Amino acid sequence: MEIRKFFAVMCMVCLSAGIALAGNEAKVALVMKDLTNPFFAKMESGAKQYAQKNKIDLEVFGVERETDVDRQIGIVDNLISRKYGAIVIAPADSKKLVPICKKAIDNGITVINIDNPLHKETLTQLKAKIPFVGSDNKAGAAMVGNYIRQKMGGKGKVIIVEGIRGVENAELRKKGFADALTSGSQIQIAASESANWHKDEAFSLMVGLLEKHKPVDAILCANDVMALGAVQALDSLGLAGKTWVGAYDNIEEARHEMYSRRIHATIEQHPELMGEYGIRLAEHALAKQNIPDYMPTPLDLITYDTFDKKIGLSISNLANPFFDLLRKGAQDAGELFGFKVTVADAKNDDAKQLLDIQKFIKDKADVIIINPTNVETVSPGIEMAHEAGIKVITVDRKSSRDDLVLSHVASDNAQGGQMAAEFIAKQLKGKGNILELEGIPGTSAAHERGMGFDKAIGKYPEIKIIAREAADFDKAKAKEVVKQFIQKGLSVDAIFAHNDNMILGAIEAYESKTPKPIFVGFDAIPEATEAVKQKKLTATIAQKPEIMGIRAVQSATQAIRGEKVSKALPVELDMIER
Repeated sequence: MEIRKFFAVMCMVCLSAGIALAGNEAKVALVMKDLTNPFFAKMESGAKQYAQKNKIDLEVFGVERETDVDRQIGIVDNLISRKYGAIVIAPADSKKLVPICKKAIDNGITVINIDNPLHKETLTQLKAKIPFVGSDNKAGAAMVGNYIRQKMGGKGKVIIVEGIRGVENAELRKKGFADALTSGSQIQIAASESANWHKDEAFSLMVGLLEKHKPVDAILCANDVMALGAVQALDSLGLAGKTWVGAYDNIEEARHEMYSRRIHATIEQHPELMGEYGIRLAEHALAKQNIPDYMPTPLDLITYDTFDKKIGLSISNLANPFFDLLRKGAQDAGELFGFKVTVADAKNDDAKQLLDIQKFIKDKADVIIINPTNVETVSPGIEMAHEAGIKVITVDRKSSRDDLVLSHVASDNAQGGQMAAEFIAKQLKGKGNILELEGIPGTSAAHERGMGFDKAIGKYPEIKIIAREAADFDKAKAKEVVKQFIQKGLSVDAIFAHNDNMILGAIEAYESKTPKPIFVGFDAIPEATEAVKQKKLTATIAQKPEIMGIRAVQSATQAIRGEKVSKALPVELDMIER
């Protein structure tokens, strides 16, 4: 999930030069397999959303079953004859699709491989170089295998249900399952057979295998569709819910079975991102931009343990776009992992935040995630949660009771302040005056950002911070503070604000004034990144609040499973500039 959130920040979208081309040369074709599989519906949705947002001419093609290899080859051949600009393909066969993809390249067509990697040796033999977008299938299967091995206590008998043999992702998943299950354990793999990705074949296969090898402790299937067939087979023998079942893809039907405790683990490999990134790379290639050979998509282990568990999420102030993005990341991740997430907005009121935390405790939340209004005043709430045996995670801002907090998720605010200072010093060429707009006193973010900024600026003797004014992270307050500053006849060469809301207020205060100073903010909220594009804002520090929310929920997930949780989880910073 995390890559999607910072990719958009790191990579400014460029309109494809191919849009101006005649005929089909500006078109991108998405060629998929098994249009009946919900996994590919998500892939199509991600591709279409990106194409629509960026005005890319996209057409979608596919086959009904993943064994329709010749039909998929025919589709690509037709696209070559119609001279499409780019083909983004999830191949039905890793080897057999390589020659037709090479033919497309030889005809001047960009080819992007997504989901199922093309066979490396065959690509080398045909001297074809094709970028790949997708996840590490072996690593994903190993995540499921390790989880099931732990549930089995390292002992017992397992059946593996494979995908199409010879297909790259099927082989990688089989190996990932087998290696993880047998590593340091006494687990026996009783059988490993193919059901060709299909539910009906998996049902028939498992009925026979269960009769032959019973009792079986676990079944691991290389996709969710086959796992559904396996559950049907277990049902027919009265074994559903009594046998561990691991799967791969996180489709909705499999999630329903997880609520029923009949499937226990699966992998979310984000097909919507495969579709989005594939179209993005095709767009950039048509615009004659360099593109990477490999673009990874993330993997998430989804297990039944967290389904219907409760998270209480206390946000300091949802009126601030930064914290609303943090909320969105946490809620999206909560939905992914099956949590019930309840959000409370403290509205920058310390007392209200304590009441919100008390309500979460009363409602028996399994985990409470807190974005504190104040480093000190939130401490009694954390103490109450600790006494109630509820795990607490803090995000973005710290608490003075860090000893009672399971994990703290945040960027390095001091480092961000330093980055802003170095950027301004470079823009000023080591000489000038700065106005610093400070956040809410008592918050760790304001303290740390200011400390990092002031310390770094101190290295430049000809740069002076001539004023520090508190505007409480508020846009309107910052605008008024800066207007009063201007009315006093004071001028500065640069303004640094502890968040984007305040720097946007400063920009509005200078709207009719010239010359304008350098403006640098902190957070990279959407309004700020748009202001950078419009050349109103010089730069902002990208702190990725959505990723903070996601990582907080990921920590909650690890805690519920009984896994080790890192005490500190840093979120990387970036500079977004003109």
